[in-house]
Amino acid sequence: MNTYVIAFESTHAAMATERALAAHAKTTMLPVPKAISAGCGMALKFDAADDAAALAIAQRSPDARGLARLFRQDDAAYTEVAAL
Repeated sequence: MNTYVIAFESTHAAMATERALAAHAKTTMLPVPKAISAGCGMALKFDAADDAAALAIAQRSPDARGLARLFRQDDAAYTEVAAL
């Protein structure tokens, strides 16, 4: 399993996405990691098998479209997977 972080540009998008993904993945709300910059400072962390699976999970929230970016966590580094 890999760890993924969705960084948000708005608090509303973060909270709505947390609710939308609750049935699809165990998520944790956290401050945006320092290695990532995002407007509202909130991020959502979850695990997925690979980038495609993580993207499919993240795209289940229409509230994230245009307001979030998906990153894969590799130890202390973050690699952008996609803009949502």
